[in-house]
Amino acid sequence: MLHEAPTQGTQLAQLATFLLSRREAIMGNWRTICEADASLNILDGLTREEFTDQVPSMLDVLEKRLQTEVEALSPYQIAREHGLHRWHKGYSLHEILSEIAHLHETLLAELRLFWSQSPKVDHGALMIGYQQVSSLMHEAIGGSIAQYDEFQKAEAMERAVNLQRALDNVNELVRQRGAMLRVASHDLRSSFSVIQGAASLLDMPDNTEQERTEMLQILHRNFPRLASMLTELMDLARLEAGRETLQIKPFDAALLLRNLVESLQPLAQERSLFLNADGPDQLPVMGDSTKIDRIVQNLVTNALRSTTSGQVSVSWSRENQFRWLLSIQDTGPGLPSGSALWLSDQLRPAVESNAVFSENTPDIFPGPKPALAIGHMSAQAGEGEGIGLYIVKRLCELLNASLDVETRFGTGTIIRIRIPVNYTQ
Repeated sequence: MLHEAPTQGTQLAQLATFLLSRREAIMGNWRTICEADASLNILDGLTREEFTDQVPSMLDVLEKRLQTEVEALSPYQIAREHGLHRWHKGYSLHEILSEIAHLHETLLAELRLFWSQSPKVDHGALMIGYQQVSSLMHEAIGGSIAQYDEFQKAEAMERAVNLQRALDNVNELVRQRGAMLRVASHDLRSSFSVIQGAASLLDMPDNTEQERTEMLQILHRNFPRLASMLTELMDLARLEAGRETLQIKPFDAALLLRNLVESLQPLAQERSLFLNADGPDQLPVMGDSTKIDRIVQNLVTNALRSTTSGQVSVSWSRENQFRWLLSIQDTGPGLPSGSALWLSDQLRPAVESNAVFSENTPDIFPGPKPALAIGHMSAQAGEGEGIGLYIVKRLCELLNASLDVETRFGTGTIIRIRIPVNYTQ
């Protein structure tokens, strides 16, 4: 009795069964080929499950197609998931395409092995098997490329947004710098006009002794202010030119701050204010004592000039083994919200459990956050303060010091600076 030759469908089903029986060997051979590829440098860090990922699901689809069964998922969608996994693992597009090419090579080798073990298989069935493998790989490549294309578009859009944001920041800095220099020029012109007027009146021959005394007092008041503004402009020029460098050495921060507070007592007494210093007797740190001195000098001087009654307090402490804390608090009118936000580099001071101005203040600066209005800072907080605050901010950046601000209109301002205890050379 003659045996009927197996139909083409039966042979394709046999091929599907053969591939399933060879599944573990296929996965191992595929990895071996990939490991031999010098252009794939990520395999060492992948477990077996991470390496195979969605490939077994792709092979399930291939076997169902060979058996003319309906697949649950398309290889395109499976490949997209596989591409997503490989993206997160740091693969480049070239690497994932190389992996798919090696998988194709592995499956073709399995078809040759099937043919060698079943020499009577119909060539037409074998050709269909080759076509199904090629179609599967084509869809896998399409899905992977589509996933990578979406990621690359998203990355390009993010880079464009970041570049635009950086450009906007640069433009805003240029605008702020121009406004600040206009204010400084106005302040300088005002001081020069006052000095020039007083000097002219002082030369008049018919001045009384009292008038001469008043003119001299005007000169004495305006010369230090003029010198201070010129010094700030020179400091700003050095910072803008990048000529400021850190001079790291050990010093006692407590001693520096007490001496600085003592030197500013005459200004506090002149304005009938209390200037207090509080902190441990000693606070040995490594850092740039000169720049710390300049930061505190600017902040305390501004606080004294803007505060009309009450006090200014300077305090310090070691926060942890890495940073120490410097605080300046005043009972002045409070900083304009835009200035406070800018000074703390847009890091709004969250109202924490230790916030001083937290009562009835769920948001210190509610609503849209305004940009810095440097042009109004001098009028609201004292002449020259805009440059002084700008210098403080730049010095804090240079010192890798974080800065936050608490302020309430009509109550006062607290500025906290957290400074590294040590610096890596």
